[in-house]
Amino acid sequence: YLFVVAENAAPLQARVAAFRKSILIWLGGAALILLLVQGAVLRWGLKPLRQVAADLRMIEIGERGRLEGDYPRELRRLTDGINSMIRHSAASRDRYRNSLGDLAHSLKTPLAVLQGAAEGEDTALLREAVSEQVARMNDIVQYQLKSAAAAGRGAGLAQATALRPILDRLIKTLQKVYQDKAIQCRCEVTAGTLFPGESGDLMECLGNILENAFKYARNRVIVSLDRDANGGETAAICLCVADDGPGIPASVRERVLRRGERGDQQLPGQGIGLSVASEIVRLYGGELEIGESDWGGAVIRLRMPGQPLEH
Repeated sequence: YLFVVAENAAPLQARVAAFRKSILIWLGGAALILLLVQGAVLRWGLKPLRQVAADLRMIEIGERGRLEGDYPRELRRLTDGINSMIRHSAASRDRYRNSLGDLAHSLKTPLAVLQGAAEGEDTALLREAVSEQVARMNDIVQYQLKSAAAAGRGAGLAQATALRPILDRLIKTLQKVYQDKAIQCRCEVTAGTLFPGESGDLMECLGNILENAFKYARNRVIVSLDRDANGGETAAICLCVADDGPGIPASVRERVLRRGERGDQQLPGQGIGLSVASEIVRLYGGELEIGESDWGGAVIRLRMPGQPLEH
């Protein structure tokens, strides 16, 4: 016997087609949802980078000075490195600007001496002034060229410098510049006193302090040492420069130590002399103070740490 059974396959094929359609819809929907989720995750994950880029654009246009956002831990090394580069760039720019200002300020006194000698009729004095001041200007230029490299050195590595010869040289120069004022300058510093620092730093620091004293003094300036100041144990040297001028009011003493600030706007100047001196003193771990002299003028006290130095 032979039995033959036949059935229509259309219902089966319809079910298979429906199953395939259902699979495509669900898999397509899942893929679309996964793509949306992945896009959202990437957008959320890359948001700090976009924030960094936006902050950098604000820095470029000058609205910010550094990266200050709340960045994730993974980006902090990057942002800290960028901030460090920004600080270094700003410090370099300020150092170059300050060096140019210091150079111009330091050359004022030698140029004034040369101008005064040129206006006179004594040719021998003119030759002497040219020889002396050209050598001094060359020293100033060399000092300023090396000042950037010297800014990071420690004060303990510096050699001690004899104080009295530099004071005599500065006083002699300033008496020529301010000869019309007939300033009586008395230097009470002993010949064996040493300054714990480089001669270029000492010349720059004392030159600015003494120039201010001569500029504002009426007719008297005194340079002395006060070994008992501040207890006499922590200060190797306390150099005092006093004058009988109008003095510096207590309300502006802190301000005049900042670069570009001046206590008297009537006399010419850039307002960087005392700030340069203060910076040099701080480089060696000392301090510069402004007080009132016995004559009612100003007294600048320069204190340096360490043990007393003599030879």
